[in-house]
Amino acid sequence: MKHLLTILFCTLYCLLTAQNDTIVEYWHVKDKKQPTANAVLLRINVNNLDQRKMPEVPVQVVQTGSGNVWQGITGRFGEVLFLVPKDREYRIDAGDETGIETIRVSNEPYAREVIDITYLASQFTEEERNDTIYQKVSRAQTPTRSRVLVVLTILDLDDRPINGEDMYFAVKRSGKVYHATTDRTGKAYLMLPMGESYCISTRIETNLKCYDMPQDDRAGQLNIRYNTIGTQAVLKRRAERARLAFVRDSLYRIERERDSIAWATHARRQLNKEDNFVQQLLFGEQGPEVQQRIARRAAEERDSVNRDPHYFEKTGSAVQAALYRMRERWKHKVIVTDLTGSMTPYMDQVIMWHALQLVQGEENRYFFFNDGDARDDSDKPIGKTGGIYFTDHAEMDQLLQTMMQTAKAGYGGDGPENDLEALLEGAQKLHGLDELVLVADNYSDVRDIELLTRLKVPVHIILCGTESGVNENYLEIAFKTGGSVHTIEQDIEDLAQLVDGATLNIGPFRYRVNRGKFIKVTKL
Repeated sequence: MKHLLTILFCTLYCLLTAQNDTIVEYWHVKDKKQPTANAVLLRINVNNLDQRKMPEVPVQVVQTGSGNVWQGITGRFGEVLFLVPKDREYRIDAGDETGIETIRVSNEPYAREVIDITYLASQFTEEERNDTIYQKVSRAQTPTRSRVLVVLTILDLDDRPINGEDMYFAVKRSGKVYHATTDRTGKAYLMLPMGESYCISTRIETNLKCYDMPQDDRAGQLNIRYNTIGTQAVLKRRAERARLAFVRDSLYRIERERDSIAWATHARRQLNKEDNFVQQLLFGEQGPEVQQRIARRAAEERDSVNRDPHYFEKTGSAVQAALYRMRERWKHKVIVTDLTGSMTPYMDQVIMWHALQLVQGEENRYFFFNDGDARDDSDKPIGKTGGIYFTDHAEMDQLLQTMMQTAKAGYGGDGPENDLEALLEGAQKLHGLDELVLVADNYSDVRDIELLTRLKVPVHIILCGTESGVNENYLEIAFKTGGSVHTIEQDIEDLAQLVDGATLNIGPFRYRVNRGKFIKVTKL
């Protein structure tokens, strides 16, 4: 029955493809064909990449001079035989591959020749939609002479397969993207054209690594193994961070509304005059009066820290605690500070550090940013989001004026912030022994992390709100710039010395370095 089906298939194939100059020959070893005085008996053995015989493969031999074609299909041992005129040149095709080999047969009478070829069958389909190419690739697929077989294996940090992970290979030259999704074994397969350069990404991690696939007539296979926590796990962590930030920000908004109502009803005695100094100015308090309150509180804090060097840690002042511990090493600083609405509780700490004047000869300049002056996210291009304000004056009134201007222009900003854009502007102001310091909202992701490759100076990051762990974005910034991360009680330095796979303990959490990025893996 199988032999009959093969004959029917051959007949149909030959009828569909045969032309006037085509000779159909369906001969195999069992047919015991013999060469003649004028025709060479040419045996073609077809193998796959593993050198296994391939039956039922259409083969054609094309005489290059005349264009005459001999067609047949391989038998059970992967062979097909043709009687072809002697002393001629022929091109051998198999399946959908043309020009696998070109030979010139003998001029001797009654000659026999045997040619072994490797056929790389195509077993995939692809569909292009909006510059994205979706493929269906069989697990039995082998490389071809025009395409590289890419086998992706995506595992979690415990080497367990991740199912449903979308992977993208972007073509550098054309901008097209090849898409694949991992199966339950964590594997995905792609057939990528040779002669191109590709960069691999996930939905949330771009340009993980780039590959060149040179044009080569030899078949090739690229095996890629990548460990990650997976897109779904990352999105879940982001959602939890956003939830905690929403709860915190809601409490801040209630406080601001209460203070606003108190101001509107002239119930000024309800306002706490010893904190929220920027808000006091926004609510209409006079600058000299606010500065007097700042000076009074600074005197109290100066006495407190003189009595107890751990005063700032005990009072929960993350910014002042870090600056105090690093005071002798960071005497000259450009301080870049997130001043979106969520940072309201930390504004005073920046002001108070400036007012305390604990370090002899300290010189500070300040950048404040609000993530785009309250514009819609759709109107915030990466690198041009704006909402960045600078002052290099040491006078308190100028510092307060710049902070008030920043907060007023973008008050209430939520979500990812333009930290890198602000840091890049801050780096332009560095000179001499200056340090670049970022005061950041740990709950907010970095909107423009892709700009990190442009930052060429170390960044020292003071994080506000690390109760639930450190945001990995900021660890990555410090790691890749050779900087450091500082929480209310801990200084994490020498991050750049960590190798891939190394772990790091920060507070009650452990983090692992994974290809230049950090992933929170467990709670201690």
